[in-house]
Amino acid sequence: MLVKASSVTNLTDARYFAAKEVNYLGFNLEEGSPGYLEPASMKAIREWIAGPHIVGEFENAGIDHVLAAIEFYNLDVVQLKADNHLKVLDEFYGAELILQVNGSSDLSTMEQIFRLASPFTSCFLLDFGQNQDWESILLEERDLWNELLGLRPTLIQAGFSQEQIAPLFKKLNFAGIGVTGGEEEMVGVKSFDEIDEIFDAIGR
Repeated sequence: MLVKASSVTNLTDARYFAAKEVNYLGFNLEEGSPGYLEPASMKAIREWIAGPHIVGEFENAGIDHVLAAIEFYNLDVVQLKADNHLKVLDEFYGAELILQVNGSSDLSTMEQIFRLASPFTSCFLLDFGQNQDWESILLEERDLWNELLGLRPTLIQAGFSQEQIAPLFKKLNFAGIGVTGGEEEMVGVKSFDEIDEIFDAIGR
């Protein structure tokens, strides 16, 4: 099962996720957006970890900015937002690309995104962070979703519990999950109890 950790802002999170052998470790590299990580901090964190593919996360940034960041940070993967970048995906030909899809969009919009973007996308991240009704959205159109999930490996990011994970993956062909980092309680100190339960449920 694939796992992506998003919005990592501190070394405590980065080392925890690396120890859990996540596949992707994401950093928000778009200045002015929530969770932005300054270049010096990102590079310092990166020196302490090994294993995960390093992902640069962008919400609104233009093509030139993202392409420059790929080279400057030596990124393995770029994550773009379908709401803002769907029409320019072909500009990133040759780059490994994760496309973040807003789970609050209507079903027809999400279907269109999956079909249009799949030739240019390595992986989808279906993000239900702003939509708590994710189970009904997915299960009421189970056949359609399994068709869409077959286009490219797709990760689900949602407020699921430990108990919801196994049934979900039996019914829908997700390739893995997305989790997010958070603030430290103090430098070097943080509780991972809740996310530990998620990792236990997927055998990490």
